[in-house]
Amino acid sequence: MPIESWIETGRKRVCALVSGTVTLEEMLETIDRAVAGFPAGERFDIFSDHTGLEKTIESEQARSVAQHIETLQRYFAGARWAVVTKRKSSYGMMRMLAVYLERVPLTLRVFYSHAEAEGWLVSARADEDKTSSASQ
Repeated sequence: MPIESWIETGRKRVCALVSGTVTLEEMLETIDRAVAGFPAGERFDIFSDHTGLEKTIESEQARSVAQHIETLQRYFAGARWAVVTKRKSSYGMMRMLAVYLERVPLTLRVFYSHAEAEGWLVSARADEDKTSSASQ
């Protein structure tokens, strides 16, 4: 399967390992499977590893993914999505997707390093937890 995904409930994170060539249908099915596993009322961040991707997604696919996520914005509003890639073309397409996702709002950032992506998600979650604790 080109997209292997799982939910890390304790970390409030959806993880995806994307490899080979992926169709739009597979992308949308993965998103739908993920939200079906979300506990009610909780927001989950996303970590996806695209380093095994053989073909960069196309602009129309990126637009369709963004539109689909927008219909599910109750699950994604305020979330962060870290994408790791090794291809410049994929980096560019993910940046385009990030712009589309601003309407959700969902913040997508692209990295060439797993450590940087992980660091961004962890620090963003820690900052959010501090802010949430201070307001209570």
